[in-house]
Amino acid sequence: MARPKVLIVDDESDITETLAYILQAKGFRPTVACDGLECLKKISEETPDMVLLDLKMPAMNGYEVCQTMKKGVKTKSIPIIILTSSGDTDSVAKAHKVGASDYIVKPFNLPTLLQKMRKLL
Repeated sequence: MARPKVLIVDDESDITETLAYILQAKGFRPTVACDGLECLKKISEETPDMVLLDLKMPAMNGYEVCQTMKKGVKTKSIPIIILTSSGDTDSVAKAHKVGASDYIVKPFNLPTLLQKMRKLL
């Protein structure tokens, strides 16, 4: 199996850099976007196999990105895991309503994240 392309979208560079390093070591091909607009631009250039998406970002939040992706012909089937600090029930419900495949609250457990990623791929 080819190394899956994973786009990590978060405005906190320490999170994206750390996660990219770990995912690369685990056999993935990570790329990074710092906000929702950059995410959509990168997706239009090279379609990832999966997106790890934060909710709270400048310019365009994760809900908007998710909703936009699920409306696109080329992007609607890309699995999206929400990876965010908001763990309240309303946030989780809203994320699933706009098309998120799964939802993980930060700080996250790495084995759990990897298991969920592999299940969706």
